[in-house]
Amino acid sequence: MKVGAFATIEEGVELGDFCSVASGAVIKSGVTAGCHNEFCEHAVVGGAPQHAARPLEVGRVRIGDHNVFREHVTIHRALKPDASTSVGSHNYVMAGAHFGHDAIVGSNCIFANSALLGGHVIVEDRAFVSGAVAVHQFCRIGRLAMVGGHARVVQDVPPYMLVDGQTGCVVGLNVVGLRRSGHSSEDITALKSAYRVIYRRGLPWRDVLDVLDREFEAGPVAHLAGFLSSGSRGFTQERRAPPSTTLRLRVPEDDATIIRARAG
Repeated sequence: MKVGAFATIEEGVELGDFCSVASGAVIKSGVTAGCHNEFCEHAVVGGAPQHAARPLEVGRVRIGDHNVFREHVTIHRALKPDASTSVGSHNYVMAGAHFGHDAIVGSNCIFANSALLGGHVIVEDRAFVSGAVAVHQFCRIGRLAMVGGHARVVQDVPPYMLVDGQTGCVVGLNVVGLRRSGHSSEDITALKSAYRVIYRRGLPWRDVLDVLDREFEAGPVAHLAGFLSSGSRGFTQERRAPPSTTLRLRVPEDDATIIRARAG
């Protein structure tokens, strides 16, 4: 293990083999991490939960293997003694990102600069959260979803969806991510069909779930259906384009014609 100058590792911390703790980083009591984790300069992992009613005894932070936590990343311990803030493996967390208390982060995720997760947020495997995204407490971000920069996430983001940063709405499937993760063309076709069921048919919500269960019994749509059948905050809606409009451009000759007509 490599420990830089002025780094702090408090009593009771458990770090696996080949971890590195850079200069100024702080790993506080209550943290358990696996092997090959990199804690960069001034990252603070294991801080007390930010909660007005924080108990005297709080939970832990549990981290898997092969994660990178860049400069000034903060991860807080769970609120209750028997709970943990959980981070999986092979995640890349860029500078200034924050994971609130009781957050659960899967594996192979990317969090860009200043991505913020509130308390009890759940992020599934292979999600991509762009820079300056703020995720409200108790929200979920599904597998292979991609959230655009500066988005405000106040409802669950279903798996495999692409969220526009400006509006915070779904704008389609994360097709590039699906292909890069090895999903077949058949999987993507099935997800496109499921997307139309969810966002385009105008069905009542219970009918949406029934159609997904009946028509898609396996594959990624089955996971999508399971995600949609749970949750407490509702789901991010699709961005709809405004009705098309026709603009009439007026040229100087038109103005002259109008003036002559009025004078006559």
